[in-house]
Amino acid sequence: MSPQRRRLPQELRRALDLVAPGTELREAIENVIRAQNGALIVINRPEKLEELGIISGGMKVDLEFAPMRLYELAKMDGAIVVSPSISFIHYANAHLNPDPGYDSNETGMRHLAAHRTAQQTGGLVIAVSERRRVVSLYQGSYGPHVLEDIGVALAKANSAIATLEKFTRRLREEARSLTVHEYDGAVTLREVVGAVSTFEYSVRIAEEIAAYVRELGSEGRLVEMQLGQAFHGVPEQYEALLRDYIAEGVDYEGVREELKTFSADQLSEPARIARVLGYDSVDQLEDYFIKPRGYRQLERVPRLPRRVAESLIREFGSLEDLLDATEEELDEVEGVGQARARAILRGLERQRGLETTGDVS
Repeated sequence: MSPQRRRLPQELRRALDLVAPGTELREAIENVIRAQNGALIVINRPEKLEELGIISGGMKVDLEFAPMRLYELAKMDGAIVVSPSISFIHYANAHLNPDPGYDSNETGMRHLAAHRTAQQTGGLVIAVSERRRVVSLYQGSYGPHVLEDIGVALAKANSAIATLEKFTRRLREEARSLTVHEYDGAVTLREVVGAVSTFEYSVRIAEEIAAYVRELGSEGRLVEMQLGQAFHGVPEQYEALLRDYIAEGVDYEGVREELKTFSADQLSEPARIARVLGYDSVDQLEDYFIKPRGYRQLERVPRLPRRVAESLIREFGSLEDLLDATEEELDEVEGVGQARARAILRGLERQRGLETTGDVS
């Protein structure tokens, strides 16, 4: 089960916020589509367009933005220039003359002008196709990004939520198995690599859903709530897993960045993941046992600050030594104190007790 990757470029996120359902700009675009008209909308300062020599002709209107005004002005063939804050319409029926040196695979004149204008200005240009009723966004060098129909986007988001829930159920099962073996001192590299793969898939599915939420705007509130519930605590658990098991001297941030570049096929190769974790020379992953440092279990201790968890791990070095520590020994660690030492021991014992019940999360 390999989820598709739908990562939203940073530069496109604000653009999607501007045209999300519930915004005035989206209302105007929907009016244009319903009327079976086309439109070319440039979101930029008119001074910049004039300085670059991109805009010519047309009418300088400088009207306060309103959805119906943009809809009426779109009945003319030329471009409409709207302020970056979507508060004013500066030009209507303008002609765009972007630099033809910018590469584009677009063939239609409207979309070609939109793509080149976006590249030259670094801003947002929106092209609404008259015949196909398709909305294409061009933001700087990125584009086209075609806006999904709201119903289609909702269906895809709900499907992705269902997939995420399957992966998080698998994560809970793997977490329980890992916890049992951590207390037994019998964690294999194969188990860790499998958990890393599942976590990475889950993160990617959540990114995909977040992209749909942004695109759906006010229509995506329920999906956003479902994402928050399904993904609650997963990033923290993933970080704790990696910090527990990466090889000594390996940089956690570097591991995360490298794993982000993996394709779905690469994530299904245990040996490749093991190498990223710092275990280059291990051949039989199921025969190689590794000791956790204790991040996962300390993450489950209620109200334990991260800085205190870090101090405990620096002091004891491994979960095994942490479990063998007395209340007095814990009390001596900076930031712990007697009451917190007692709470840490109770928390760890609780996890040990739950390992046989199937309730560890």
